[in-house]
Amino acid sequence: MPSINGMSSPAMDYASEAYSASLAKVAQQQKADQDLALLEEATKNVTPAASSGSHTTTDNLGQNININV
Repeated sequence: MPSINGMSSPAMDYASEAYSASLAKVAQQQKADQDLALLEEATKNVTPAASSGSHTTTDNLGQNININV
């Protein structure tokens, strides 16, 4: 951060630290928003778990088996 006329060194150090913290907070918020958006998108495309009822599948011998959930 460039120096500002009339500000002491400790004040400049504080201003620089506050500015850096602000930038870090903004970056963290943007990352969190992006992660949330990705998570929401991922949950839209998830195949739902098997609903209750009777389901037919094949075992490892090729025989049809019914599964009641």
